[in-house]
Amino acid sequence: MRFTPLTPTRLTDELATWIESLLPGRTRVGIDGATEVGATGLADAVAERLRTRGRPVVRASTTWWWRPASLRLEFGHQDVDMLLTGWVDSGSLRRELLDPLAPGGSGDHVTRLRDPQTDRSLRERRSRAEPGTILVLDGPLLLAADLPLDAVVHLQVATATLGRVLGPDRQWWLAGFERYRSEYGPVENSEVIVGYDHPSAPAAAWSRSADQ
Repeated sequence: MRFTPLTPTRLTDELATWIESLLPGRTRVGIDGATEVGATGLADAVAERLRTRGRPVVRASTTWWWRPASLRLEFGHQDVDMLLTGWVDSGSLRRELLDPLAPGGSGDHVTRLRDPQTDRSLRERRSRAEPGTILVLDGPLLLAADLPLDAVVHLQVATATLGRVLGPDRQWWLAGFERYRSEYGPVENSEVIVGYDHPSAPAAAWSRSADQ
């Protein structure tokens, strides 16, 4: 892969242009990375750029689809296996958001299931997605959740960078990210890789087309 240095604005433009070219109808794109490294901010920026171009956009984050704490923490507060495959309620996320926004889906969706701070279920009213809607979903360890996304943008950051930005209560996530890299191959299995150790000076590489 050849990485191209970009400004943050240029990265947002390039990603928005690429996403628009993926599919003629509804499209589901994941921004794979932790909020702490800038994944949520980048997803917000890309979504806003798409909106300014006239595309209907749905924004969501996997944080709002965590399972109840009683299930997430069933095997302890620092269980890496659960972090990788047991924190996100993938079944509900598919059923309530991803499947409705698939080509041919009903379009009736919700973007949030549970408040991660209060651990309470939310009773969000369903919305109807317009034809051609683009879903921009961000979250860490996306490929481990086995979600039916049409394309994934992986934010590649060094372990040292993660260690600096993750709070003290999430330092144990470093082991999860190490396993994620080795077991799920986000570099090999994502359509776009963004070097994001320095968000003010990113670099991007398109590894493969979304239809491969």
